Amino acid sequence: MMSTGSTGARPRPVLAPAYGATITSLLDASAARFCDRVALVDGNERITYTELRDRSLRAAAGLRRLGVRPGDRVAVWMPNRAEWAIAFFAAVRAGAVVVPVNTGLRTAEAEYQIGQSGASLVITVAEHRSRDLAADALEIARQLPGTPSVVTVDQPVDGAIAWSALIEMASPEDTADLPTIDPDNPVIVLYTSGTTGLPKGAVHTHRFLPTLLDAVVRLRLGPDDVVVLYLPLFHVYALLAGLVLMTAVGARIVLMPRFDAAESLALMAAEHATVVYGVPTTYIDQLDHPGIASADLSHVRVCVTPFSRDLADRIRARFGPCVNCFGMTETASMAFLPTLDDPPDVALDTVGTPLTGLGARIVDEATGEVLPAGSTGLLQLRGPLVTIGYHDKPEETARALGADGWFRTGDIASIDDAGRLRFVGRSGDHFKVGGEIVDPVEVETALQSYPGVARAAVVGVPDERLGRVGHAWVLPRPGVEMDVAILLQHASSLLARYKVPRAVAVVDELPTTPSGKIQKFRLLEAMTATPADVGGGPDQSPIGPPGKAR
Repeated sequence: MMSTGSTGARPRPVLAPAYGATITSLLDASAARFCDRVALVDGNERITYTELRDRSLRAAAGLRRLGVRPGDRVAVWMPNRAEWAIAFFAAVRAGAVVVPVNTGLRTAEAEYQIGQSGASLVITVAEHRSRDLAADALEIARQLPGTPSVVTVDQPVDGAIAWSALIEMASPEDTADLPTIDPDNPVIVLYTSGTTGLPKGAVHTHRFLPTLLDAVVRLRLGPDDVVVLYLPLFHVYALLAGLVLMTAVGARIVLMPRFDAAESLALMAAEHATVVYGVPTTYIDQLDHPGIASADLSHVRVCVTPFSRDLADRIRARFGPCVNCFGMTETASMAFLPTLDDPPDVALDTVGTPLTGLGARIVDEATGEVLPAGSTGLLQLRGPLVTIGYHDKPEETARALGADGWFRTGDIASIDDAGRLRFVGRSGDHFKVGGEIVDPVEVETALQSYPGVARAAVVGVPDERLGRVGHAWVLPRPGVEMDVAILLQHASSLLARYKVPRAVAVVDELPTTPSGKIQKFRLLEAMTATPADVGGGPDQSPIGPPGKAR
């Protein structure tokens, strides 16, 4: 394989950079190089690189006192805050595997991820967005084998261990007894939706670092850079392209617990942000906010996100230069990236070339044959940036990686002679709502768990602000009068908010193939018809379009 083409030649070798071969050595190197430069900003708290290293060392020793050993999984379930970063580096230094958990998940969803990962410890907060997250974590722990310990970082909670107590457990001598970290050891399990409807935990070792660090060169990142990180650290983009990559270069990372357009613009101006990480929804909200007219964004030198050309042009007009990119949970965030020297037709109309060390090829969807440059087919990737597999899911791992080790992304794309990637679409049905990946099978399963639903189909349809949103068609059981409002309440009790369909149609029948598979393309075709009444009974049309969900 080669890093800029679609054939099977070997990629250029990646030399181990001065940043270190593991996440722990990367932080050590940054603490030595940048010392008293500010690494993290969390409200009024400003933490230097030396302090970040020392506090994570002490926390790692505390985790060891709690019984955390190399290979143990430690779940982190909280919003962006300084303790998120400290806990991450501490768990890694203790030899553990970090399991980030989405704070938007319902209790049952979080229980599945924490339980399936085999986490022995959950680090969380007492409260987040009027939700008693610590109580949910304690309840989950009681339901799981082994009863994982729960640590709260903000305030004491009965039944949980206080973060301050964990720190006090460790003596300075304990920090000298931490394990040696092997680059081949698993370090992160990041959950992503799968075609079965159940999330899969993509496992990464430290080996992704040299390839990811190629983004430093392409984006010209350095210690004078500042990023306001409102994207959640439980996502691969914010965690690896944000926290890890920016730590490597000694940049300043300003944390926000949740995105707010006005607050993000104010922080970007106050902190002189130079790099902007976002998803289309965050950019749209910022551009549409009245404060954008007076916001001082003069220090911004590059914006990064996967965006459409029309949105990119709006971003360029107000924020400044921007580049498209491609990455996914299975590729440790960024995988394809242009350079700052690329003209707009490359930086915005493509996602650039693979990062050095990543192999990319296009294969025929039917035969698996490798196609020549310029052909359209399925995108496959190979290299240290790619997951080594899904945690405790050998069949899914075998399907995704195959005997040849090439990862099947599920994306339809083309790669030109220069190695630049252009997307055509998805071979599957997954879609993103404001940057969050939604698996329709998971949503359909939730809808079909409602007693009156015989069958459900969900597709993602374009939305100006969120990119795509879910629309559902449901077939009631015979004799059932479906109340869509109650159905949506049922779905909301099982799914994170972004997964709940924005519109539902109750239909007399669903279009299927002879084998019984729902023909979703026919549902999409029906979207041009007149919207259905969400509160009424079956539509007049057998596959009528969904109306707006209340």
